[in-house]
Amino acid sequence: MGRTEQAVILGSRFGGLAVSTWLRRLYRPGQLAIVVIDQWRDTVYRPGLVHAVNNPPNKVMSSVQIPLTAYRKRHAITFVHDVVTGIDPVRHLIHTANHPPVPYTVLFIATGSRPGWHTIKGLEPSCGGICEDYLARQLASTLTHQIPRRIVFAAGGIDSNPAWTPPITVGCECPLLEAAFLWDTHLRQQNQRGNSTITVLTPAKTVAENAGPKAQHWLQQELARRHIGVVTEAQYHQVTASEIILRTQRIRYDATVWIPPYIGSEYLRGTDLDDGFGWVPTNAYLNHPHYPEIYAVGDIVSHSWPKMGHSAMVQAHIAVKHWHAVQNHRPLPQPYRPQLLWALETGGGRGLFVQSDVYYGGSREIVHAGHWPWAAKSLFQKAYMVLRGNLPV
Repeated sequence: MGRTEQAVILGSRFGGLAVSTWLRRLYRPGQLAIVVIDQWRDTVYRPGLVHAVNNPPNKVMSSVQIPLTAYRKRHAITFVHDVVTGIDPVRHLIHTANHPPVPYTVLFIATGSRPGWHTIKGLEPSCGGICEDYLARQLASTLTHQIPRRIVFAAGGIDSNPAWTPPITVGCECPLLEAAFLWDTHLRQQNQRGNSTITVLTPAKTVAENAGPKAQHWLQQELARRHIGVVTEAQYHQVTASEIILRTQRIRYDATVWIPPYIGSEYLRGTDLDDGFGWVPTNAYLNHPHYPEIYAVGDIVSHSWPKMGHSAMVQAHIAVKHWHAVQNHRPLPQPYRPQLLWALETGGGRGLFVQSDVYYGGSREIVHAGHWPWAAKSLFQKAYMVLRGNLPV
């Protein structure tokens, strides 16, 4: 590069942070300016929010909060605290609510999907959830003060493009199943399990639809062993103060924990950047098919690939390496090959590790239950927070 170019990143969670880190490894500040636009000043380690079911609010929040000021300073990143309202791919401009348009040489969209609370009648954030810090704080406070006799862990569907192959029904069940297992363990440790019912709802035909058969079998067996009820192919009609009304039955509850429905970007929907449903189409290098200077990583991509932090980080690496290779006329990196990777806590210092590409046409499936999946996840969380948040070890 003979002059300073500008990379703009929309979002600063798993995908966005990985993009900025890889860009700075390849380009010095004098070669490439990096601008991040996000509505959140800092971030949280969202996989850790599942512990809202077995810890008080302050303990949960203190273990997942990641301040980003030091990280941005260390990597010479300019931060724009604002909400994106539109993208002009012809003039290479990002429009926000409160700042002048931001120009870009290359754009990485890492905003994630949007929670579609409004897509189910009566469903609101106040119903409970673990996908944002304020929801987890609220849930932890509720469960700390009173143990509900009937608790339901419900996964919303995904408003996806019918052309996705293979199709998916739900965004991500992993944290929901994890929370259900942790809550079951917590009640058993308190000698309260016999007084409570736990139910998991999913729109999918089977739990963990994009895992392989071994993982699905293990989860079904474990849920049955713990007497956790499961309702599959849940078609939500309405949520009231005491019931989740499905098309075929009513589920009564005293408390609920939701992974809300996934929907695409509202400001992209209907533009020539999206697929008609608010998701960004890409090739296997995460590159937009019509705008080579635009990439998308993470949940927002218009594919049925796993909607998880690990996938976003892998995609970010490929997207950055692809742009760098194109700019410098170098060999292209290996394209993205989707696979499911779970490290799911099941309580009591144990967990489940799943690595599978079976749902995506492969034949590889590794499933292991025991202590080391829990330990590996705990170590990853600590390492991630130290590296991204510049926190003390």
